[in-house]
Amino acid sequence: MNAEILRFETEADLYPNLTLRLELEIKSILEKGRSPVLALPTGNTMIPFYRLARERPEALQVSTWKCFQLDEYFPLTAETEHLSFRSYLEEHFYSKLKTLPLLRESPNGLAPDANLECSRYERKLKDEGGIDLAILGIGVNGHIAFNEPGAPFDSRTRAIALHAETLRSNFKSGPAIPHAMTMGIGTLLEAKKIWIIAVSTTKREAVRKAMYEPPAVEVPASALQLHPSVTWFLDSGAHG
Repeated sequence: MNAEILRFETEADLYPNLTLRLELEIKSILEKGRSPVLALPTGNTMIPFYRLARERPEALQVSTWKCFQLDEYFPLTAETEHLSFRSYLEEHFYSKLKTLPLLRESPNGLAPDANLECSRYERKLKDEGGIDLAILGIGVNGHIAFNEPGAPFDSRTRAIALHAETLRSNFKSGPAIPHAMTMGIGTLLEAKKIWIIAVSTTKREAVRKAMYEPPAVEVPASALQLHPSVTWFLDSGAHG
């Protein structure tokens, strides 16, 4: 495995180091004369990161970012839109900034045709020059973005049905939204750099399989072994 592995004793150590590393990465991209294109994740794992990032917008030069959301539920309605990942990013990040990023793109979970929306999103990403840095989490079943087990490694942005395990994890109460639109594994593998964050013992087995077993579609995150620039940010629970 060719990845860089950064291990931290606790989450409290991990997130400040992640934020500092991002500050340096953004500076490096800007020095090349272009705005950074970032693929941004959601989920509980990332809440501490967004809290730190919104406290350091000048250092991170957030106003220069072009942000692309990794995935989104569909079909959304006016009644379920508050469950969307777009709403998550607004709540935890965008709404707390005095100056917004240059671009905030997300798949539209209210779109009447998910396939057309996925094609639009993929085109928009290419129009912006592709992803400089994709920041990912990992699911307990090894999914990245919403690429569930069995997702082809050459897959593009598309509509998918969510696995029962993911639905149980994401919807503790109330009705679940059974489908999503997601950047494909092939889309993500075209990013110049990929960072993946995992915390807690619940992710340990998925991390082990993704990092140390041969790449296999049954563990979507194992596709990252095929990428030339991957950095894992792990606490002691995720990597004992």
